[in-house]
Amino acid sequence: MSLQNKIISRKALIFLLCLVISTVVWLINNLVKEYTCDVPYKVCVHSSVNNIESLCAENIMYVKVVAKGYYIMSHRWNMKELNVDIKKVKLSCTVDEHNVNGYTLSTALIQNAVREAIGDAVRMEAIITEELSFSNDN
Repeated sequence: MSLQNKIISRKALIFLLCLVISTVVWLINNLVKEYTCDVPYKVCVHSSVNNIESLCAENIMYVKVVAKGYYIMSHRWNMKELNVDIKKVKLSCTVDEHNVNGYTLSTALIQNAVREAIGDAVRMEAIITEELSFSNDN
């Protein structure tokens, strides 16, 4: 191998090393910033008052949150399931066209419970989904 090829190879290696280091620094810098975005959550509710052990919503609840980039990225890869205790909130009974009993729940009634279930790492601004639907298959 000639001297000129060794110099070019060494320069390419140094360039690639600097590129990797700058990418890691950029990624860390952006993951610690706070962002506002809509985050999807799967919701399961339970209530001793309504005699419900666990009902999982058929639809996804979207919540506008302010959170660090790391939380948003990790949540996108592994969607968190919220277990919400609805305590004294009443579920509305529904019957669909196939005569399957189900429930609907207004998300406005459970805002505080959702805020509690999400935790301190995230600041909830609003719940975008207006209503959650549950089927009573059990």
